[in-house]
Amino acid sequence: MIQILPVPPHRLPGFCREKGIAAPDAPLRGYTACQGDVSLGWCLVSEGEPCLVLGVEAEDGLLADGLLRAALFPLYEGGAESYAFREEPVVPLPERYVTTGTGKLSELFAPCHQ
Repeated sequence: MIQILPVPPHRLPGFCREKGIAAPDAPLRGYTACQGDVSLGWCLVSEGEPCLVLGVEAEDGLLADGLLRAALFPLYEGGAESYAFREEPVVPLPERYVTTGTGKLSELFAPCHQ
């Protein structure tokens, strides 16, 4: 079974160093995907407007989508309206993602009936 788990806040500085990411001053959210002891991917996002996707890596686009949703949804619920990628993701993402420029979180999390 694949699990998507948050990176504990106290581990985030080391996590950034491991991934070679210069962390901004804004609060961070990180998630990892694993199957047992095997790492399948990760995502790191900073809070703000827009929320900044600092990095996402996964075995495929669907897993990357799950990681991004895990990281971005709490920010959307907290009132954030947009997101942007610091750099183009290396894994292809579903078409609904805006990977250059700024995307609207509401387009990722609109209720099913819309």
